Amino acid sequence: MKYSKPIIFLSVLVVTFVLGFIIEDPYGSRTPVTDTKSNYMSEVYTPYDATVIYADSMDGVNDTTALKARGYKPFYRGTGPQGSTATWYQGQSSVFAAFQGPATGYTAANYSVVTGANNIDSWLVFPRIAGGVQAGDSLFYYQRSPDGSTYPDSMRVMYSVSDSIPEGTWVELGRYKVSTAGWELKKFRAPTTSVNGRFAIRYCVANGGPSGSNSDYTGTDFIRITRTASLPPSLVYPTNVCNYGALPLYPSGVWAHGTEVLGDTLYIVGGGSAGSGSTTSQRYAINSNTFSPGTTLPESKASAPLVKAGNSLYLIGGGSSVSTNGTTCYKYTPGAGWTAIAPLPTGLSGHGAVCWGDSVIFVMGGPYSSPSTNVYYYRVATNTWGTSTACLAARRTAAYGIVGNKLIIMAGYNAAFYKNVQIGTINSATSITWAAGPDVPGVKTGSSRPGGIGVGERFYFVPGETTPAPYPVDSIFVFNVTTNTWLPDAYTGRGAAGTGSNYWDAVSAWVAGSGKVKIFIAGGALGTAFPGLYTLQVDNCTVLNVTGTETPVSYNLSQNYPNPFNPVTKINYALPKQGLVSMKVYDILGKEVATLVNEVKNAGNYSVEFNASHLSSGIYFYKISVNGFSEVKKMTLIK
Repeated sequence: MKYSKPIIFLSVLVVTFVLGFIIEDPYGSRTPVTDTKSNYMSEVYTPYDATVIYADSMDGVNDTTALKARGYKPFYRGTGPQGSTATWYQGQSSVFAAFQGPATGYTAANYSVVTGANNIDSWLVFPRIAGGVQAGDSLFYYQRSPDGSTYPDSMRVMYSVSDSIPEGTWVELGRYKVSTAGWELKKFRAPTTSVNGRFAIRYCVANGGPSGSNSDYTGTDFIRITRTASLPPSLVYPTNVCNYGALPLYPSGVWAHGTEVLGDTLYIVGGGSAGSGSTTSQRYAINSNTFSPGTTLPESKASAPLVKAGNSLYLIGGGSSVSTNGTTCYKYTPGAGWTAIAPLPTGLSGHGAVCWGDSVIFVMGGPYSSPSTNVYYYRVATNTWGTSTACLAARRTAAYGIVGNKLIIMAGYNAAFYKNVQIGTINSATSITWAAGPDVPGVKTGSSRPGGIGVGERFYFVPGETTPAPYPVDSIFVFNVTTNTWLPDAYTGRGAAGTGSNYWDAVSAWVAGSGKVKIFIAGGALGTAFPGLYTLQVDNCTVLNVTGTETPVSYNLSQNYPNPFNPVTKINYALPKQGLVSMKVYDILGKEVATLVNEVKNAGNYSVEFNASHLSSGIYFYKISVNGFSEVKKMTLIK
């Protein structure tokens, strides 16, 4: 009896120990921490030369039922009986917030999926892709464990050409320990082509479970599968300016405006005849050579750059006049109009904006009256702003652009006219390595309010006001970003001679069916010696050949143009030899909705038109098959 109390006490301890696992949150982490890195670790990645063929933001419900409804296949394959948690379940904001979207917008798994110290093997097989997976298709997603966790979660990534259950035939693409320092981007590539190909991830941990030492809690977010486009033929750069005759004048005088191309339309927004702002928006149809009114801006804007990201346009900052700073920003999507997005961290005017990888917008230059070296970035997917590495010298009203992963700032003004060049190599949104390039030639002591656009490996610089007078300079100067040199000969004959200042804004666009990229100069205000004073002249300054009439050397299926479209779009394809060509269109469920081509074609370049007037808005896929070659691309119909 003397041992009765200790025995009872021990029993209480055991019960308390056991109940501890029962009453604690079974969906939590073994090492609760304060999350400091959510939404700030990596870029929302879409390769600039790739098409997204599958995407899941994970922003909605991600429990087993919802995952299965979206085509996922969750499987428990751990040793021993399953534990107290589902194999995959809704993310827990109490552990850490999602990479993007709602705080619980990710799918999670943890140590309680098994019992004791059993091995964890939780499979999440991804949905099949309409049209199948091609060799080289890339899987991207974000993953993390709790910050500083001492329980090392581990993952494996799998691929199968035919199976959807763990017991099938799978190839392991890689394995890794999950990050304990915030969200980390993971990348894997399909090794073979298969119409039934699937990716899968496995939460795969030896000695896991509540009594083990190798598992904690892991989250997976923002899943994408991309297909890298076939590389276009090398650009054939012209040796002189192409003259395509007079183009229509802009309906009203404007400068300090924003311009950008989306699909087959050039958008011109904001600005006025004397540096004032406006709510005006105009659209120039590239193929039909006509103007039409666009959707009115939500507020009067001047000196607000317009930039394309994905299938939308973004109007960044600017104010009621060219020198008025502003923080408000807007997103424009055809069919939806303008909507407000997160404001700039500080008011800007006289600045520029460019898009990298269809996911990050960089803002450089300004403000107008007191320029700084600040560089800001905007993540499209998360609607958030941050600060990146400052550039070398403060400028406003410079030529801003991007070529590959190189940011360009040329010339500009800051108490004096400048002709220097700043080149920033993008490492990530938060990290840019800046270096000086060779000065812009032929602009005397400097140029303010120029324009610029990157095409291929080149950046086209369109001078604005130069000093000393007379100005502007009647030339377009070309910089080779790869060799870091200026071409010896400039394009002349721009027809912009005058005695006044100007605002030039240059954009480029692929012109469907022409096999060419055109550069458009849309701007601005010129002196009285120029007959187009305060009248916008859209000017084809030059045309770059990207395809020829010779027999193609390889099969190629081009992205439809325009995209998005309503209701007609064109699809180009190339055949190196004769063959029976089949081209069909499928909806997002894989149902065939149209046959575009089903006949023998000789070797050559072809274009087919798709009229989707009988279909509803949504995502569709088109597939070509010929001589054993097949390829699938995605297109978007917006009505």
